[in-house]
Amino acid sequence: MRSWWGHLKLKVLAFGVVMSVIPLSVFGWYAVATARNDQVEIVQTQNRAAAELVAHDLARFMQQLTLPMDLLARIGGPGLVAASTAEQERLLYTLLRDVPYLEEVSLAQADGQELVRVSRREVTTGAGRRSFAGTPIWESLGRGPVSLDVDGRPLMQMGVALPERSGALIARSTLRGLMANIAAVRGSGHVRIHVLDETGRLIGDSDYSLVLAGHKALLPATESLPYVSITGEEAVGTVVSVPELGWQVLGETTLTRALAPVRRLAFEFGAAALVLMAAVLAISVVFGLQLTEPLERLEAGAARVGGGELAHRIPAGGRDELGRLVEAFNRMTERLEAQTAAVTTERDRLDTVVSSIGAGLALIDTGGTVVWTNRTLAGWFGGALTGRPCWEALGRPGCTGNCGGEGCRRQGVERQVMLQGLPRLLRYTSYQPDGELLRLEVLEDVTERRSMEAMVRQSEKLAAVGQLAAGVAHEINNPLAVISAYAEELSDRLIEEGAAALDHKGILRDYLAQLQVQVQRCKGITINLLDFARRGSTEPEPVDGGTAARQTAALVQPRARRSGTQVRVEAPDGLPPVRATRDQLQQVFLNLVTNSLDAMEDAGSGAVTISAAVVAPDRVRFTVSDTGPGMDAETLNRALEPFFTTKPPGRGTGLGLSTCYGIITGLGGDMGLTSAPGEGTAVTFELPVWRDE
Repeated sequence: MRSWWGHLKLKVLAFGVVMSVIPLSVFGWYAVATARNDQVEIVQTQNRAAAELVAHDLARFMQQLTLPMDLLARIGGPGLVAASTAEQERLLYTLLRDVPYLEEVSLAQADGQELVRVSRREVTTGAGRRSFAGTPIWESLGRGPVSLDVDGRPLMQMGVALPERSGALIARSTLRGLMANIAAVRGSGHVRIHVLDETGRLIGDSDYSLVLAGHKALLPATESLPYVSITGEEAVGTVVSVPELGWQVLGETTLTRALAPVRRLAFEFGAAALVLMAAVLAISVVFGLQLTEPLERLEAGAARVGGGELAHRIPAGGRDELGRLVEAFNRMTERLEAQTAAVTTERDRLDTVVSSIGAGLALIDTGGTVVWTNRTLAGWFGGALTGRPCWEALGRPGCTGNCGGEGCRRQGVERQVMLQGLPRLLRYTSYQPDGELLRLEVLEDVTERRSMEAMVRQSEKLAAVGQLAAGVAHEINNPLAVISAYAEELSDRLIEEGAAALDHKGILRDYLAQLQVQVQRCKGITINLLDFARRGSTEPEPVDGGTAARQTAALVQPRARRSGTQVRVEAPDGLPPVRATRDQLQQVFLNLVTNSLDAMEDAGSGAVTISAAVVAPDRVRFTVSDTGPGMDAETLNRALEPFFTTKPPGRGTGLGLSTCYGIITGLGGDMGLTSAPGEGTAVTFELPVWRDE
């Protein structure tokens, strides 16, 4: 069942709605955003005007406080300090009466000691006189910092110096007059005023309870963005400084009050948009029905053609675009019917060709499932392979799970399997072109090929045995000569001295022991040669590469000594076993060492080194290098070609290096040569470490 979005009628309807909603929404958003910005600018202008008014009143308020004190200081002069206490109190009370915002006034002499103090809220006596010396107000004799009294009211301390620095008037003033000015501004509109001293503390506010609570206000980072006010509401505001005092006046308006006209505009615009959308919806329904009915007939005919009825034709419609579309669809169906028949014929022909190449082919998806096989592969395994895991259906070596690991992609892996009741050796190779999800697995029956290669390797071994025969004969001649000499001497002494005497002296046992040692020498040489010549196993197994290298070195030692060449093996202890057969690995070593000895035969001296090292957790590298004459670039490029040799006729077949290359790659390894004239030759090959298979 199709979803609601699968109906063209609904799409046409949705198109009409969307094409009406998007322009209206964009226009409405732009209009509302512009109105909002304009409204914020208007509100900020009101905020600034109110803040500047309060800042101006603050400056004038400070003048009203300090002017009477300056006047009294000039009139009284130095004689004010020398006057009687009664006269001093009278003058200070007069000042307190004339300036209603003063809470307390003190007269101090030149050393800062208080002479007299009058106050509105407490009775003062001569006891408890204060000293202003060392205080900030005494040092500057200007405006001091704002402080709070016990009731939380903000007070400000001021100082005025008497002429000739004979003393000073120190006064404490309340800021209640400031609060009255702020309340007047508040009453004129929706602007809220906050006054902050130089420390950021709130000393005046439209809501005086905030001052009594000791709040600190955060100034807005920018005038264009809203911020959270001290009251917890979002607001916009502007800051004006009072330079004479170092205070800040913040005028702000809550965002709710500031944007009330914008909200009304948005509501009116939304109502108009809904009416317009309803009209567009009605028009879309009418035109949608006229458009979709012919398309539904076309859809039904296309579904039948898609289901395989390629002979079906859709009835022709009108002469408009939809009618011409139906005619084009019918012509396409006719061509599709003809091309399908041609593709079917070509597919059958291709399947015949693919199945006749003699190799098994399988396509494997990313999940490791076989999705296609040719007839050859199906005949080998005798059953349906599609839909089964590749490791189970094809017997791929090293594969588990979904056939996606590195072991499944290893090239040239061979495994013996039972095909139609007979043991056969299959070679597995994977191909995955760039960008393709399917992987092609190619299975080749290499049973006969490997049998022929084994025969070639055996013939190569026998040829190597023939080359080693002279050296082995020389090695055996030495112990045989010792045996002959000891036997002849023992025979003479038996005749002269008798067996009893020789046995009594222990000489008979010594002679027999020497004969046994020499016989064992001969036996070891012949066993080593016979082990190499014997046909070994062809199934991969764990092989100690260091041991195989040392056995090969022992085998060629007689020939190497005759030519004055040293054969060394440099293999560390604990070398991990590699995936090979002892027979194959020893033949590789022998072919490479024999080539080196042949190359250095005319030099009369030199060295051949077999080295081994672990180069990765799963790879072991072997190198056979010599100090011979080396090869030029042309010879090096052709060295691995079968039947190519630089030896004189009768001394080589040209199959040594190519045989080694075939053995190494067949075991899943790599092989390379490096050489230069006068610098010797090095053959390097790597084999995988044995893993349980």
